[in-house]
Amino acid sequence: MADRNGVVRRVVERTWGRWAVGIAAALVWLTAPAPISAQEVARDSATVPATTKFLGNVWSPRQAADFLKYWDQITPENAGKWRNMEPRRDEFDWRILDEAYEAAQQNGLPFRFHVLVWGNQQPAWIEELPPHEQLEEIEERMAAIAERYPEIDFVEVVNEPIHDPPRKRNAEDRGAGDYIEALGGEGESGWDWVLNAFRMARRHFPEAALVLNEYSVINNDETTDRYLEIIRLLQAEDLIQVIGIQGHSFSTTGSSEVMRRNLDRLAATGLPIQVMEMDVDGEDDARQLSEYQRIFPIFWEHPAVSGITLWGWRPGLWRGRFGANLLREDGSLRPSMEWLLEYTGRKR
Repeated sequence: MADRNGVVRRVVERTWGRWAVGIAAALVWLTAPAPISAQEVARDSATVPATTKFLGNVWSPRQAADFLKYWDQITPENAGKWRNMEPRRDEFDWRILDEAYEAAQQNGLPFRFHVLVWGNQQPAWIEELPPHEQLEEIEERMAAIAERYPEIDFVEVVNEPIHDPPRKRNAEDRGAGDYIEALGGEGESGWDWVLNAFRMARRHFPEAALVLNEYSVINNDETTDRYLEIIRLLQAEDLIQVIGIQGHSFSTTGSSEVMRRNLDRLAATGLPIQVMEMDVDGEDDARQLSEYQRIFPIFWEHPAVSGITLWGWRPGLWRGRFGANLLREDGSLRPSMEWLLEYTGRKR
C-alpha cells in the first residue's frame, strides 16, 4: 500500500526544489505570476488559500505562445492521449510532450500528464489485440512515460470512468480502446478496472500524485454519488491524491447552489480538488464575461480547490466554435480575460 503522506511530501519537495534551481531563469519573468507548485495540492488537508492556487492552461502548438505571461501550471492538451502519442504500435511521438515537460521543468511549474486510461482517442491497433497483450501494452506505455518524464507532479490515471470507459459500445464506436476487460473489467467492486489502473500507475509513478478525472459531476447529484463511490474505493488503498473535475461549459450550466453543494461533498473526502478542464462559451463578450463571473468564483473561492486548468485560451482551442477563446484573433484580450487577470491578481 502506498504511503500517501510520503507521496505528497515528495511531490512538494521535488517541485519546490526544481523552482529553486531555476530561479535565475525565472527572474526574466519578474512581471509574471510567481510559479505555483504542487505544494498543497496533494496533501491530507483539503483547505487551500486562494494565494497558493494555480491557474494553469493546456500546452499545444496553438496555445503555447505567451503561455508564461499568464499561466503557472502546464497540461499537454492532446500530445499525451494514446492515439497521438503512439499512433502505431511501438512508434512514439514525444515531440510536443517533450516541449510541455521542458517548459514546466525550466520554469518551475507543476506538470500534469493527461492521460493514461480513457475510452476515447485511443489508437486503433490496441483494439485488435487480445486482452493479455493489451495489458502488456498499457504497462509498457506507463513505463515509457515514467522513464522519459521522471518528475511528473500529477498523473491523470483514468479519465471519464463514468461517461467514457475504454469499452467499445458498438461497431461504429472507434477510438474507445476496448481494453476494459484487460484491466479486470467491472469485477466485484464494479470498478475493478479503475482500481487496477491506479495500482499499476502507483508502481510506475511512486512519487507523483495520482488523479481521477470526470465531467458533468458537480452539476448532477447522481453523478456525484457514483464518482464518490469510485473515489472511496481508491482511498481505501491510498491510491488517489487529487480529485479532478472538468469545468467545460456544458458541465457548469446548472444551478450554482447545486455545484457548491457537490463540491462540498467531494471535499468531505479530505482530498484536494483540481478543476481540470475549464472553458466558458460565449461568442458574445458580455455573455461570456457574465458566465465567468458566475462560475469561476465558485471554484476559485472553494477552500478544497487547489487549482484550475483552463482548456485553452487562444483561438484554435477545443471549444473555439462556441466562442470559448479568451484572446481575439488580433491578439487583444477579451473582457473575460481582463476580468480573470484582475480577479486572480495577475493583472499587469
